[in-house]
Amino acid sequence: MNISLAVGIIFLAGAAGGKLARAIKLPSVTGNLLAGILVGPSVMGLVSTEVMYELSPINELALGLIALSIGAELHWGTMRKLAKDAAKVFIIEALFTFAAVFGALYLFGLPFRYALVFGVISIATAPGAIIACIRETPTKGDFSKVLLSVVALDNLFAITVFGIVISFMQAGITMGDAGNTSAIIMASKDLGVSILLGIASGVFLVLTSHKAKSDARILVSVLGAILITVGLSNHWDTPALLAAITAGAFYTNISKKPQRIRRSLLNVEDPILLVFLTLAGAKLDLSVLPVVGQIGIVYISARFIAKLVGSRVGTTLTLFPLSWKRNLGRALTPQAGVAIGLGIIAEQKSIFEPDTIMPVILAAVVVFELIGPILVRKALCDADEA
Repeated sequence: MNISLAVGIIFLAGAAGGKLARAIKLPSVTGNLLAGILVGPSVMGLVSTEVMYELSPINELALGLIALSIGAELHWGTMRKLAKDAAKVFIIEALFTFAAVFGALYLFGLPFRYALVFGVISIATAPGAIIACIRETPTKGDFSKVLLSVVALDNLFAITVFGIVISFMQAGITMGDAGNTSAIIMASKDLGVSILLGIASGVFLVLTSHKAKSDARILVSVLGAILITVGLSNHWDTPALLAAITAGAFYTNISKKPQRIRRSLLNVEDPILLVFLTLAGAKLDLSVLPVVGQIGIVYISARFIAKLVGSRVGTTLTLFPLSWKRNLGRALTPQAGVAIGLGIIAEQKSIFEPDTIMPVILAAVVVFELIGPILVRKALCDADEA
């Protein structure tokens, strides 16, 4: 099969799956994933494994867009207003989620490195699904602002810690018995290079946004900057998502026109993410699901309970209204693009076996994208009514 035919099938299948999902009141991301499974090698075989490998640049572009968008949400002026209380909730909830998922999977018998990575990925929350619910369910108070602040912090923390963990794992294996000090130096160097690369990309975006006469003209520069940032990160084997999120944070805090990048991406972001999610579904090997089924159940159960309990504990340290304290946890349950991206990156590393992480993550995404938006809408309505 040629690439053009495969891309056409992915586009149409993903779009049809998303539309069907919305028609039955489900998130479009669920339909994208299920459509990918249907046209992938595990079911109909319309898209081969070789074609999916050749389309990997689309995955890298989509991951860069996701990370850049998360970084762009971290505007200091906005975060500062809600930082005190939102940070309390985030710290307790994120650490509780990590500890619960890591501990449950490790006690279940999973190797330490797998339990650790799953624990980090479990922190990530789907901003897209939550933002869509907020648009459909406008609220009168600041509950949605607090919710989005915690979501941004969750994803920033997950991406940063994931980069650190992967760097240390790779450094430890590379250095062998050379000692922990050498491994720490190597991992720190990777993180430093990634942050510097992100700052350089952010400087380029600031300069471009100031000189461009229209949002349409800045689009090419944004996409080029994302691909070069991710490409150089992969070439140097440094955390790509950390570089992209640094670029987004630098741009939104330095630029006098922080909304220009977001506006320029409006027309291309949805198609890119549609292909990314459909490809993620196509990569799922259904034959491994019986093997990872129990692991998936442990992961989903531990994450769901931890988000609810951790958020409730965190809100006890704030002056939030009681209705916010009761509803914030269930509004943090959705999980999609960021978790999928981290899972794809993990499986690309030699320290993990193929088809050991993504099946669990995709199964969790399907579950959380089925129940998550329902819980978010309910939380928004209950918090607003109270």
